[in-house]
Amino acid sequence: MNKRTSLVLIVVLFVALLAASCVPATPQAAIPTAAPTAAPAQATPAPASTQPSAATPDTRPAVPTPPADGKRPLADLSPAERADRFSGPAPTSIKPGTIYLATFVTAKGNIVAELYTDTPESLNNFVTLAQNGFYDGLTFHRVEPGFVIQGGDPAGDGSGGPGYTIPAEIKHEHSRGALAWARTGDQINPERRSSGSQFYITLDETPFLNGAYTSFGYVIQGMDVADQIAVGDVITRVEISEAAVSQVPTPTPTPLPKAPKAEEGRPLAKLPIAQREKVYNTPPAMTIDPQKSYEAVIKTAKGDIVVELDAKTAPVSVNNFVLLANLGFYDGLPVAHVEPDSHVVFGSPASRPDSDVGYALELEPSANASQVVTGTVSFYPIQDQASGAMKASGSQFFISLMEVAELGTPLNIFGIVTSGMEVLTRLEIGDAVMSITVTEK
Repeated sequence: MNKRTSLVLIVVLFVALLAASCVPATPQAAIPTAAPTAAPAQATPAPASTQPSAATPDTRPAVPTPPADGKRPLADLSPAERADRFSGPAPTSIKPGTIYLATFVTAKGNIVAELYTDTPESLNNFVTLAQNGFYDGLTFHRVEPGFVIQGGDPAGDGSGGPGYTIPAEIKHEHSRGALAWARTGDQINPERRSSGSQFYITLDETPFLNGAYTSFGYVIQGMDVADQIAVGDVITRVEISEAAVSQVPTPTPTPLPKAPKAEEGRPLAKLPIAQREKVYNTPPAMTIDPQKSYEAVIKTAKGDIVVELDAKTAPVSVNNFVLLANLGFYDGLPVAHVEPDSHVVFGSPASRPDSDVGYALELEPSANASQVVTGTVSFYPIQDQASGAMKASGSQFFISLMEVAELGTPLNIFGIVTSGMEVLTRLEIGDAVMSITVTEK
């Protein structure tokens, strides 16, 4: 977990390194340098170049209906001449109920995507641009291995487009091979309208984009080609054809809720540590009495750490912690990270910020109001992948080694160390937590 930052800087760097935010960090964040720091986006805010002032009539034409003779008139224009050329997409010309395929022809091979029929505005826009030759000769301007390849920008740098945006049609998830529209961030684009031409193809499953970006197709052939695409590779052309039968795989059913519940014998302690990651997908029901007092003992080879749990202030967090501890989730887990003189992190099976029990906790206002002092115990802050809202990890927690007067980060603070602070200062990354036991006082 080498990307952990000091507690004082948690809100600044945690979002940048770990959060699966659907909003770029700045208007120039076309694609992050590594997933999942942000999502594909059009670099220049669309209103700056594609939304003419209301006081000035827009005399630009809409994208033309593709010629019936198969000619590709936009391919005869230079990429610069295609940029900001149109006021809106072409009139609807797709045939209802027809399955369309888009073949991206490149020197490295072809990538074939089936376009979804239930995103009609995206479908019509992409098909008509392709049939007009808009994409012919453009490049893949950004490539992030293991994340996305992105193209469709006549400016070639992530700042361009045809001159308009299209409405969001957010319906499909982002599995490996999703074909989707880039867009500007929520700060300037709260409606999440899509770029008029910039698209991306995901090279791996990217669930943090779900619910935030319009996926309008799925690669059914040529992902091996997509994996080889490099920055600057040319899209020779995008050919549109029709198919008789859909080849899009049946969506994976939404998993049933699986929440931790009380069991005898600390069953999670018997699971290999790797199998405890994402072992549940939803928080537990309330089982503790918030009016009672609870004490936790974190046992390590270097000594015990005793924590007084504040169930009255943070009932949801304490309930979650008590249940996981009693199930044996923490038994044998390594110390995930140590920031000397700042904080120590526990509760990550793989010692990574994204490795936890599998769900997040909502922030508790009363817990968030507590002050961070030496010995404060808090669940680690994370950012919700779809909404961008701050939440708390379901299992990762940290103990502060310092007082922080003005942290600025919302935290679910749920306890305070009453004994064993000297043990904390001796812990190192990889030291094992032998067990965490909780008793009712």
